[in-house]
Amino acid sequence: MLKILKKTPKLLPIYRVMGCLLLLVVCARCNTKVEGCLDLNASNFDFEAEKACDDCCDYPSMVVSLSQKWNEDNFSNADTLYDMHGMPYIIQDLKYFLSSWAWRSTEGDVYTVDSVSAPCNQTLLEFTPDILTIDTRQFSYTLGTIREAPLIDSVKLVVDLVEDFSCLDPDDPATPSNVTDQSPMWNPATTSLETGRMVLQRDLASVTYDTVYFTTKVEISLPYSLQLRNGFTEQFNLTVNYAEWFSEVDVDNLASFSTSVETHIAGSITPTE
Repeated sequence: MLKILKKTPKLLPIYRVMGCLLLLVVCARCNTKVEGCLDLNASNFDFEAEKACDDCCDYPSMVVSLSQKWNEDNFSNADTLYDMHGMPYIIQDLKYFLSSWAWRSTEGDVYTVDSVSAPCNQTLLEFTPDILTIDTRQFSYTLGTIREAPLIDSVKLVVDLVEDFSCLDPDDPATPSNVTDQSPMWNPATTSLETGRMVLQRDLASVTYDTVYFTTKVEISLPYSLQLRNGFTEQFNLTVNYAEWFSEVDVDNLASFSTSVETHIAGSITPTE
């Protein structure tokens, strides 16, 4: 009788099995590139990334620090001020627009923050979101995001709005609230946006207040030397002197307040020393 011998398969040693698995993992990683942000201008630039990711870069901001003064003193809404004739008054509230910020490099190129868009009738309106509502109680403001880092020699801005935003839907989340009828600069008497608004107490013995709007458009250009840095938030340090704005007011003449402000805004904003 013939005997059939069955061969038992030999098992690979465990160390060989582990070695094969490790080799497979290493090979798999060799074929997978690390994704990340590869834009040097981004704040999250990834030095270890080998492949650009989709829409993952974060960009730094341009910020404005506004020091608000009354000559050499810090301005406060609680301050008692005096008109041309020495009569007292208080500015209970003051708000106004600063917009359309731009800076020029030493090579003559002009830069702004990144544009945004919002529905405007049947199209999209593109604009820079650097529309600041200046409040005398607030000192730091964000203009928007930036993607270039030049050496700059000057900065420009406008006291007022430059664009017409009346076509924007006030209920659309992409519409800035400060360009709608919810803005403190919205004048219900003219149903339009003004440059600024002040609330005055001209009789300190009374709790009666006057709301005064002013309308002007002043372009301001300032020398400003600053080397921007790739991926870093940067800041303009500016000072505004309200004593110049109100240098020719007369508490007995309400119109003198808007006239004085509109006349003396130019030259009142300077780089902070």
